[in-house]
Amino acid sequence: MARRGIRRVTIAPPQGSGMRPKLASPRPPRLKLQRAGAGPACGDMKCCILGLGVFGRNLALNLAQLGAEVLGIDPREENISLIKDEIDSVALADFSDPAVLENFPIKEMDAVTVAIGDDFEKSISLTIKAQSMKARRVVCRVLSPMHERLLRLLKVDRLVVPEEMAARGLAHSLLMRGVENAYEMGDGYSIVEARAPKLKGASLQEQGGIFKKADVRIVTIKRAASSLVRKIANGPDEAVRLATLGVPALDEVFREDDVFVLFGREKKVRAFLEEYGK
Repeated sequence: MARRGIRRVTIAPPQGSGMRPKLASPRPPRLKLQRAGAGPACGDMKCCILGLGVFGRNLALNLAQLGAEVLGIDPREENISLIKDEIDSVALADFSDPAVLENFPIKEMDAVTVAIGDDFEKSISLTIKAQSMKARRVVCRVLSPMHERLLRLLKVDRLVVPEEMAARGLAHSLLMRGVENAYEMGDGYSIVEARAPKLKGASLQEQGGIFKKADVRIVTIKRAASSLVRKIANGPDEAVRLATLGVPALDEVFREDDVFVLFGREKKVRAFLEEYGK
């Protein structure tokens, strides 16, 4: 992906009592996102991420990989530099005054995520501003119980606690053999990504009875490219990227390093992985 420049947006102090803050320099043209090699999964979805710390940065990267057009905004240049070559647009902006959002096409965004993780007041003020600008959907990172109560009073579309989500996934991976990711679906059901190397060499047609007996459904399989292709494409030190195969064919032969995406009751998935997991 081609290198992109950093757009800087600043707001001058208020010019007298009761006056609205003004731009320190002539107002730049409104930012329009341009697609750059995005995939088809999210169509023409446009997303804005306010705050590019660990959570915001990873959210932006995942959205971009899924095909969304992503605008990332942060007041710290070091955060911008980590992601500016990976998403469609970035901007360096001071969050001290929420009016800074008026420089961006917030109303055109399908979702605006307030991902700030260290400033209660700025999170609330940016949330209110995004709502007043008619953002179609506002998602907020929760910082504390009091913060959550205020966000609920504001009727924010979705509240997210990244630490809680990560803790749930880690709990699943600690309790189940071979688990890499897990998503709690409620009522005792989960979607689990796990390796089951004992199924190597078999196919769904041959071993379908195993899944049926365990009352576990196989949703799809995630698989890495061959080691030679991977080294050529990514280099020996690059993280392995897994491709999703879609709905598994009956004659698809399972490989040792396949990651199975499984659905079922948590205790039944756990029992299945105890027998066939890594």
